[in-house]
Amino acid sequence: MSPRPPVRLARVAALGALLGSAGAVTLSLRDTPLLPGPPALTEARWDAAGGVHLCLGERLLHLGAADPSSPTSTWLGGPCRAVSVTPDATLAAALVGDRVVLVNVTQRRVTGTLTITGLSGAGFGSGGELLVGSGAGLERVNPADLSRQVLDPAPVVALTVAADGSRALVVRGSRAQLLDTRTLRVLSGMSCDDTCAPGRAVFSADGRSVTVPLGRTLVALRDGLPATTVLRASDPETAGAYSGLPLRNNTVLILRDGETQVRDVQTGHRERRVDLSGLGATPASLSPREQVLSLSSGVGGAALSAGTPDQPTARTLLRLPGAVRAGVVLADGSVATVGRDDTLRAGPRAAPALDVQGAGRFTFALTGSGAAELRGGTLVPLAGQRGATALSVNHWGNHVASWTAQGLSVTAQKTGMVIFSAPVAGLSRVTVSPDATRAYLFPARGEARVMLLANRKTFALPVTPGAAYRDVQISGKGVFAYLRADGRTDLYAPGQRQPLATLPGGAPIRFSPDSTLLAAATPTPSGWVVALHDPATGRELTRSVPLDGAPAFLAWGADSRTLLVGAGPLNGLGSVLTFTVTP
Repeated sequence: MSPRPPVRLARVAALGALLGSAGAVTLSLRDTPLLPGPPALTEARWDAAGGVHLCLGERLLHLGAADPSSPTSTWLGGPCRAVSVTPDATLAAALVGDRVVLVNVTQRRVTGTLTITGLSGAGFGSGGELLVGSGAGLERVNPADLSRQVLDPAPVVALTVAADGSRALVVRGSRAQLLDTRTLRVLSGMSCDDTCAPGRAVFSADGRSVTVPLGRTLVALRDGLPATTVLRASDPETAGAYSGLPLRNNTVLILRDGETQVRDVQTGHRERRVDLSGLGATPASLSPREQVLSLSSGVGGAALSAGTPDQPTARTLLRLPGAVRAGVVLADGSVATVGRDDTLRAGPRAAPALDVQGAGRFTFALTGSGAAELRGGTLVPLAGQRGATALSVNHWGNHVASWTAQGLSVTAQKTGMVIFSAPVAGLSRVTVSPDATRAYLFPARGEARVMLLANRKTFALPVTPGAAYRDVQISGKGVFAYLRADGRTDLYAPGQRQPLATLPGGAPIRFSPDSTLLAAATPTPSGWVVALHDPATGRELTRSVPLDGAPAFLAWGADSRTLLVGAGPLNGLGSVLTFTVTP
């Protein structure tokens, strides 16, 4: 008699027989469209050599002075919020959360990372040293070995350094000061009535002056001169977004959405105003030659523009991808997305929306008035879903759950009727089973539960005792992909309470409609990728090209051969990626 196989191997073999072998799989890039809408651009700065550096999502984009149409990029491992470059334009320092990430601009390689609690700013001095501001004060850092020297222990609220590294704006408590970076001598300063609330500072082309919003007041600090007020809190311009750029002729160029203004730097008197369609308010900066770098928009989407103070959008440097946060592949194979501007775009049609989700032939959207089904490009409100603030669609797409802070509803697509409604408060995520008999409830606080829709009875998740999860996806063949708090994913076979595998990737995760593949967003040392796994074993079958950031969403086509990814390529520009999956 042959020996009996171990129980664990027997279970895996049985599951493999149930699901079938996924076989060899390839993931081929089909399309990288640039979608309209506001881009994920938080910083745009010139360097002293005339190059441009952009914080675009989770990557640092560099445009060389000789050929700005061929950008290069470096993945930073998190959203970039500010950047500074050495005067010789060889090394960049990007601010990513509480980390300063040093990047070799030429080689597009991260050379070092410095973690500083309460990081408030960083920039390179004229000698190539790195100045860092934080709750620990003002420090000087050697980029070669990351050794640190405290220059002033007073907590720094904001720090911005000029492109040539000679001067820096430092905000501490109720003081804003323009400093000489070599001697730390105060060149100009201003005291706030209370604690200063600094906005984005902009230096002049020669680095001798800087403007900075302090609360609802725009002030200018100039080397050797008293600080002046350019915009007062009572001025209507301070009510919205704007950029203030100090010019060499003792004026300040104000950029607002759709207009420019020129104001006297000493008195704040408005000298002229010009309407300029498509001009964006922020971010903006000045080159060493006093070129204006700004954001503009048109029919084709957003673009980075360069020009003179009189014509700031005269030349388009680069088209930028609109940031998306949700998307689906429609039944006809086309794509629908929701951008950061709360606009649902489905082909030539556009409508206000906050979210869109779908599976198979069915698509649902979240609008300002509740949940709706997208049918033929038209949003049809769902009965009983008015006021919904979140939604999720089950594996087949034939049932949608929507909820508010107070309650949960489940609607059947076939009838458009609510099949379940209950006052369940505090929900973060909800997943309805493929057969629409159970709802998996994940609250913002407390333990996750399973609720039977027929009688509202609840019980604990059928998982390993003590395991804590924050979401789940369920395939059409009963495989569970539970998302862990650490970002990884546990796979459970049908009826089993021990995971058959733990995947390194996680949210977003999606089973293909035929349940033979599981797509998961996975971080790697070279950037985010989407990995395809065999649900029977958890084995990785293939992975995508590196992405420019963590995908905002994953969405499958109904034939399980199209995968839409809410991210762009790391070494290119795109709003989303469309892959062809070949078994």
